Amino acid sequence: MSGFQHYFLEHEATFRLSGFIILILVFMLFELVWPRHISDKKYKYRRINNILLLVINSLATRLFVPLATYQVATIAAERNYGLFNLVSLPLLLNIVITIIVFDFLIYLQHIVFHKLNILWKIHRVHHTDLDFDVTTGIRFHPFEIVLSMFYKLAAVYLLGPAAFAIILYEILLNAAALFTHSNILLNSRLDTLLRKVFVTPDMHRIHHSVLKFETDSNYGNIFSFWDKLFSTYRPIPEAGYDGMVIGLNEFRDVADGQLIQLLKTPFMKSR
Repeated sequence: MSGFQHYFLEHEATFRLSGFIILILVFMLFELVWPRHISDKKYKYRRINNILLLVINSLATRLFVPLATYQVATIAAERNYGLFNLVSLPLLLNIVITIIVFDFLIYLQHIVFHKLNILWKIHRVHHTDLDFDVTTGIRFHPFEIVLSMFYKLAAVYLLGPAAFAIILYEILLNAAALFTHSNILLNSRLDTLLRKVFVTPDMHRIHHSVLKFETDSNYGNIFSFWDKLFSTYRPIPEAGYDGMVIGLNEFRDVADGQLIQLLKTPFMKSR
């Protein structure tokens, strides 16, 4: 392990937190300058509730998840366990394969959270947001965050990616979540170009439509080609970007976005 990798692993929490804060502030600025949609003022407190939910999720992860993914990767390497540890891969190739494979695994996880009713009740917290901006990308129920972490920990142990590679992947995943949920109007040519490989805000916005056949599409996180490969890709919303409605039909009350209500959502019956 190089000196830089060792230093990076020692200070990964600092790098991750500082990068996250910088990105969320940058995307918020872009949303002010180039908004795709003018947010409804009656939803102004939703951002605060989304951020408070992020704080609770961070605490839940610390309390209920014993190890970070890079620590599990280190343990797997020490035990020579996991697919990647059975072959000698250059670090760059290890990083590239890790990013592609884990993005596919999270794509599959996303579909499962939509298709299994018990998991959908947890995941729908993310979809009850009545508006769409960068803070939607951090709006998840603590149950989902903890379950997702254990899923990733199991995958890391079984596959054995380099610790440095899995941290880079998680940083990219967080950056993609903020970018794809941001209320940014991209030039149509740029959006078309980016979509050849990556998920864009307009592409993912469709996934937050009230129309179920649109919600059940565009599951990708970083790369767009999983949706295209497995026929879950939808290029444009039926009502157009200006006419589409965000959220879920059964959760249209502004009060549903309050922190306590968000935490209670998995236990509530659909109206």
